[in-house]
Amino acid sequence: MNLKLTNNHLCKNTLHSCCVVILLLFFKTAAFAQQSLDYFILKIDSLEQLNDHKTITAVYHQGSQWAEAKALSEEDHSYLEFKLNRSRHLLRFSEIAVDSAIASYHSVYNSAQLAENYLIETKALGFLANAYRSKRELGKAFEYNQKEIEAALKSEDKLLYGRALITELDIAYNSLPSPMDPADLQDLITKGNFVIDYSEKNELYSILPFGKLYVSKFYIKQNEFAKAEDILYSISEDEPLSVTFSKYEHLCEIAQKKPNLPDYRKYTLEFKKRAYQTKRTFVALNAHNYLLDYSLKVKDEDSASFYAKALEQNLSEVDTTKYLDFLDVSYATLANYYKGKNPEKELQYLSYSTQINRIITARQKEAFSAILKYKNEVSQLESKNSDLAKANAFIRNNLFALIVILLALSVLAVIIFQKYKKSRRKAESVLIEKQHLEDTVNKKFIELHNKQRILLEELKYIKADRNYVEFHTSEKRFVDRNVLTNVLGELPPNFIQVHRSYIVNRNFIKSSTHSFILLNGEIEIPLSRTYKSRLADSL
Repeated sequence: MNLKLTNNHLCKNTLHSCCVVILLLFFKTAAFAQQSLDYFILKIDSLEQLNDHKTITAVYHQGSQWAEAKALSEEDHSYLEFKLNRSRHLLRFSEIAVDSAIASYHSVYNSAQLAENYLIETKALGFLANAYRSKRELGKAFEYNQKEIEAALKSEDKLLYGRALITELDIAYNSLPSPMDPADLQDLITKGNFVIDYSEKNELYSILPFGKLYVSKFYIKQNEFAKAEDILYSISEDEPLSVTFSKYEHLCEIAQKKPNLPDYRKYTLEFKKRAYQTKRTFVALNAHNYLLDYSLKVKDEDSASFYAKALEQNLSEVDTTKYLDFLDVSYATLANYYKGKNPEKELQYLSYSTQINRIITARQKEAFSAILKYKNEVSQLESKNSDLAKANAFIRNNLFALIVILLALSVLAVIIFQKYKKSRRKAESVLIEKQHLEDTVNKKFIELHNKQRILLEELKYIKADRNYVEFHTSEKRFVDRNVLTNVLGELPPNFIQVHRSYIVNRNFIKSSTHSFILLNGEIEIPLSRTYKSRLADSL
């Protein structure tokens, strides 16, 4: 019986693979004959219904090649939107790093600004805000979200404005310092209810459930579980997968906190089913967190062992520059699992959890400071505008002509103030960048977490291996628990990233080809197309 099932499964997989190959060949032949991106956009829309991200990725690549061959203008609305959606898709399924996606979003944002295309500008700013939020760089996320709200108002697109308000809820929630103040949560509930009312009034049914999800989340943090459950039960099971898996994720959290073990089991299994359907590692990771925690609570050792291994596998695959809050929970859950079983692993995961907590706390403080600074600037501007309004009222009672002049002067004052703020921020940024550059150029060594020091003049190249980084000199290899992006920020300019997993010391480069770099000692390092231009500029 098992053999028969296996053979049927193999036949189905083979048939599916053949269909995909034939479909891709058809796309490639037919697509290049099209005169617009509509062909690719419609094809991607149809494939998204099947949740086939690999085929969607292939179609995105074909569309990009077609656009490059046609030399489409950077002001073309469809092309800019296509580039945005492509980067978001590749980021969602870990095909590119978050920093690469951010660079792509910035490129589209700059093009949209030049073209005064507020629709694309709003979308690009929204993607930037969410990308920085996923990195827990909440100060930057808040800055881009406020720009997103301004651009959405200019675009007069109610849906984009509603989405910007949803993003604002998310960033504001994640910026709250721990422990959370109930008053701050109440302010967020008020904002969340405004988003719900705005969505219902304008029939924005695609964002309405997200408003409900956030308000229910805020109630959960207030331990108002009944209110949260009422909102969650009002969300239909027919909503998109991105909504329903979050619905059951919240219900898992409620059952965990009560605690209610029968509900906990029911909701974890529902969450697991939907998490697997998303085919996204970080969603499965969070489902495995709850499943492992539940297994430990009911003392099901076999299930706990299974989900601990699944969770560790997820951690080896997920992008550790993102989803820091999920990583923190994962490390804490695994530390609890290994308690009394493996003291070494328990201590290891507790250490990881502590490190993540420090990063999250530091970034929350940074975001909180940025928000306070922004509110102070807005308050000052409102105060100045209020004074101007009083002066205008006084003059209006005396002479109409002077009102016109004063209005013109007030507009000019605002423009000058905005330019001053922009130039001040730019000057501060230049000074910080200059100081950082001087520090890195004068650096003689890099220090690892175990306090070992490596002379930079002896360091040939650096290689990333999942959650570890290898440092190679002519004589020795050092291994450190770290990520490549963090290491790159500590290095002087003669160190260049040439591949998502490699950084090389330019002083040791012997030669290079289109696909690899040869270092002294006949060491071959792969060179990826993404970083090729960066290498050429540095040489």
